[in-house]
Amino acid sequence: MIDKLQGQFIKYINKEDLSLNQKVKFLDELYWSDLKALSDSPDTNMDSLFQHLKSEELDIEEIAKVLNLYNNLDGAYTQEFAEIIANLYSKDKIKFFRALNLNKDEAINIVYVFRIIEVFEDKNIELQEVKNSNKLTEEEIDTANTFFNMYETICNT
Repeated sequence: MIDKLQGQFIKYINKEDLSLNQKVKFLDELYWSDLKALSDSPDTNMDSLFQHLKSEELDIEEIAKVLNLYNNLDGAYTQEFAEIIANLYSKDKIKFFRALNLNKDEAINIVYVFRIIEVFEDKNIELQEVKNSNKLTEEEIDTANTFFNMYETICNT
């Protein structure tokens, strides 16, 4: 399994011509993989993955899968994935909430990430900015509202 994942890893990092479906599948397999074993391979440099996820323009479906990586089964690189998620939010709040809408189950984990990293300067302003963008569907706005309500509840306990 690691050998196959290493090949996908290299293609993903090198930005080879992968379809969106292949990228999403790779990120999903990454969640289920032994990240420590993968990182021990000389062919895979986790720092290059982290840089890629921070610097690249990811599709909404990719972002939805990246949101899982903080809570990966291996429990590895949580700090790095937390920073990537916060970065994705900061880069494009609209894409972030579209992606979260595709992966609502991760909302509670992301709330904790945002609390720990202190992503929001003023969550009320952030929420209004998202709502007033007129770029989200009603369902996506509901997801954003739920996220901010969970954040409020957790931060006030």
